Amino acid sequence: MTRNFQNHSRRRWAFGLIGIAVLGALALVVLLSVKVISDLRDRQSARTDNVQWTLTQVEVEFLFYLNALEAGVSDAEASTENLDLIRRRFDLFYSRIDILNTSRLFETLRSDPKFTEPLSNVSAYLEASVPTIDAGDHGLIAGLPDLYDGAQGIAPKVRELSVSAISYFASQSDHRREETALSLFQLAVLSGGLFLTLTAVSSYLLVVNRKADRRGQAIQQANQRMNTILSTSLDAVIVVNAAGTVLEFNAAAQSIFGYSEAEAKGHSIGELIVPSHLREAHNQGMERMQSGGDRHVVGKGRVQLEAMRKNGDVFPVELALQSAQAGDEEIVIGFVRDISQSVADQKELVSARDRALAGEKAKSDFLTVMSHEIRTPLNGLLGNLTLLKNTRTTKQQSQFVRNMEISGQVLQSHVDAVLDIARFEAGKLSVAHEPTDLNAMLQDLVDGQSGNAASRGNSISWQWVGGAYPHVATDAQRLRQILLNLVGNAIKFTENGRVSIEVERCEPEDQGKAHVYEVRVIDTGAGIADDEIDAIFDDFYTSDPSIGRTVGGTGLGLGIARRFALTMGGEVGAESTLGEGSVFWLRIPLQPSARDQLLEAAQINTETVRPLNLLVVEDNEINLEVICNMLALDGHCVTTAENGQVGVDKASSQRFDAILMDISMPVMDGPTAARHIRGGQGQSTDVPIIAVSANVLPDAVETIRAAGMTAFIGKPISLNALRRALSVVTRTDGQISEHAQPDPLAELKGSLGPEVFARLHAKFIAEGDELVEQLETGAFDQTDLNQIAQACHKLAGSAATFGVEEFREALVAVETAAKEHKDITNKLAAVSTAWERAKSSPAWD
Repeated sequence: MTRNFQNHSRRRWAFGLIGIAVLGALALVVLLSVKVISDLRDRQSARTDNVQWTLTQVEVEFLFYLNALEAGVSDAEASTENLDLIRRRFDLFYSRIDILNTSRLFETLRSDPKFTEPLSNVSAYLEASVPTIDAGDHGLIAGLPDLYDGAQGIAPKVRELSVSAISYFASQSDHRREETALSLFQLAVLSGGLFLTLTAVSSYLLVVNRKADRRGQAIQQANQRMNTILSTSLDAVIVVNAAGTVLEFNAAAQSIFGYSEAEAKGHSIGELIVPSHLREAHNQGMERMQSGGDRHVVGKGRVQLEAMRKNGDVFPVELALQSAQAGDEEIVIGFVRDISQSVADQKELVSARDRALAGEKAKSDFLTVMSHEIRTPLNGLLGNLTLLKNTRTTKQQSQFVRNMEISGQVLQSHVDAVLDIARFEAGKLSVAHEPTDLNAMLQDLVDGQSGNAASRGNSISWQWVGGAYPHVATDAQRLRQILLNLVGNAIKFTENGRVSIEVERCEPEDQGKAHVYEVRVIDTGAGIADDEIDAIFDDFYTSDPSIGRTVGGTGLGLGIARRFALTMGGEVGAESTLGEGSVFWLRIPLQPSARDQLLEAAQINTETVRPLNLLVVEDNEINLEVICNMLALDGHCVTTAENGQVGVDKASSQRFDAILMDISMPVMDGPTAARHIRGGQGQSTDVPIIAVSANVLPDAVETIRAAGMTAFIGKPISLNALRRALSVVTRTDGQISEHAQPDPLAELKGSLGPEVFARLHAKFIAEGDELVEQLETGAFDQTDLNQIAQACHKLAGSAATFGVEEFREALVAVETAAKEHKDITNKLAAVSTAWERAKSSPAWD
C-alpha cells in the first residue's frame, strides 16, 4: 500500500509539472502572438505612410517654394500674387520642416546624424529667411535673389533629408520585419514544442487512461470476486469504521448473528454482537484504537471470545481482526467463526479423555494396590513354607510343602507380571544400567532351565555367533526376564527336541552408537501358524484356549517381554514354520562395560557397612526403638528426633553420615523436613536421607523422590533392608528403591532379640488396648478429628512394625476419614474387630 501511495504521489507531481509547463508555453504563445499582431498592426498602420508622405511633401513643398522664388526672380516686377504665393509656399515648407523638428513621429529619426545635419541646414536657411519673408513686398522683392540662391543651395540638403529619412525608415522596417520574422519563428517553434508536448501528454494520458481502464476492470473483477467470497464465506465477515459502525455484513454474518444486512449496517458493532459482560472492555478497546493506543485484538491473529446473537444467546467464537486504509479512513475487518459446536465437541472429547484417563488410572491403581496387597500375604506364605521346610516333616508332608511352594512361586510370578504391566502402562517401568556379564547370565539361564527342558525330553545350549563381547551395561533383571520368557516359551512348545540360544553382536550403524545385540532362541517344536505369528505377543493370548490344553501359562510372558524390550530400546519378534520349529529373536542396544566394574558391582551387596553416625527421625516410640536396636547391632551411633522440625534442627547443627526419616509425623512431616534440610545451610545438607514409610505405592515414592530423599524403605523394617539401604546410600548416590520383607515379625524378633521384642510387643499391646478402648468408649471428642487421626497414625506405625496388617489398615482408614472430616463411626468397629483378631493370632504366641 505504501508503494502504491508513493507512485500515486509521483504521478501527481509529474502531472503538476507538465501542467505548469503547458500553461507557461501557452502564455509564451499568447505573448508572442500579441507581439506579432502588434507588429502586423504597425505594418498596417498609416504611421509609416504618414512619415513617407510627410517627407515627400517636404520635398514637394520645397520644389513649390523654389518654383515660386524662380518665378518671382524672373519677373521684372513681381506681382503681389507672386509674392503671396512665395510667402504661402515658404510657410508650407517651413511647417513641414517644423514637423520634422518637433513631431514625435520623427523623434527616433532625429537621432540619426544623416538626417540631423541636413535638417539643421534647412532649418537654418528657413530661420534666416523669415525676416525677408515677413518683410514687406519691397523687402521681399529685394531679397528674392538671396532667397532663391539660398533655396538652390539647400536643395541637396532637402534631398538628403528625404533620402536619409527614407533610408532610416527602410532600415527600421527591415529591423521590424526581422523581429516579426523572429517572433513568428519563435511562435512557430514554441507552438511546435507545445504541440509535441501536448501530443506526448495526450499519449501519456492515453496510456494512463488505458492502464486506469485495465485497473478499473481488475478492481471491478476483484470486487466481484471479493463479493463472491464474502457472500459464500462460511465465516462471518464484518467491516466497521474506526467508530465501530458496521459498513459490511456478509451473508454468513447474517446467518450466524440473525441480523439482516439492513439491520446491521450503520449500527454500532458493540451493540449488535458484543455480550453485555464484554461490552465495557470492547468500548475501552475502541477508545484505545481511536486514540492511537495499544491494540489488544486487532492484528493479533485469531483469538477466542464470546459473541451474542440477535436473540441474546451468547456463544463462543473464533475472531480475527485486521485494520486497513479505505482512502483517508481506517477500517477494521473482522472474521468471525462460530465454534460453539467445536467447543462442545472438544468439551465432550476432553470429558471422554478424562473419563478414559480416570478409568486407566483407576485400573492402574487397582492393579498396583491389589498386586501389593496380594504380594504381602504371599510373601508371608512363602516365608513360612521356607521355615516349614527346615522343620522335621514326613516325606509326604515335604512333598506337600514343595507343591505349595511351587504354586506360591507361580502365583507370585503372575502377580509380578500383572504389577509389571501396570507399571508399564503407568509409564513407571524404570530401566537400570548396571555392569552385566552375558556369559554368566546365559549360563545361569541354561543351567536353571535345563531341568525343565529335560523334563520334556529337550536339550538346551547357548553359544556366541562371531566374537564374544559379554561385558555390557544393561538392566540385567529385565534382560534375564525377557530371555527367561523366550526360553521358557520355547521349552513349553517343544517336546523331545532341541532349544538353542545364539548371541551375536552387530556393528553399530553410526559411530558413537551402542552395539545391537541379537539373541535368537531357536527351537524344534510345533511351530506357529502364519495367522497367529502376529498375535502371540498380545496379552492373555494362548494358541490353545481350551480347558484341556496341553501347555499352561497365562499368555502374559511374551507380552511382558515385548514391553521390557521396548522400555530398554529394543524389540522382539518371531519367525516360525508350522511343524518345524520357531525362532524368537531379541534385538537390543547394549553399551560395553569394563570387567572391573562388574567385580565392583558384585561386591556392593556383600560389603559390610562401616559404623556410621546416623540420625533417626521417628515419632512412633516403638518404631524408633526397633530401628535404634537394629542399627545398634551393627555398631552404628544413633541420634533420635521425635518429629521433622527437631530432625531439621539436629541435621543443621551436626554432620551425620545418613538420616532415616519417617514420612508422616506431627509438627513437620518427612518430605517437608527433607526439603528444609536440602535447602538449608546446615552441616548435613547433602547427606543421604532414607525415607521410612508403610505407604509403598508408586505415587508415594514419587513424592519422596521429589522431596530430595535418596532411598526408600518400606515398613515393616528388616535388618537386611536397613543394611542394604545404608550400603547403597553411603557408597553411591543411590536411587529411590523399595525393599519389602518376606517375614517381618520373625526378622524383627531376630533383630531385636527375644527380650526386647517381648518388651516392645507388650508395650504395643498396651497402647493398642488403650486406643481401642478410647475409641469404643468415646473418650475422644468426636469433633476433634485431628486428635483421633494423630492417635491412629501413631499406632498404625507400630502395627506395621509388628506385621498386623488388618489392624494397621483399619487405623489408616480411620485416620484418612478423620483428616478428610468424614464420619468415622462405621470405621471404628473395624478397628476393634481387627485388634481382637490380631491379639488372637497364633503368630503372637
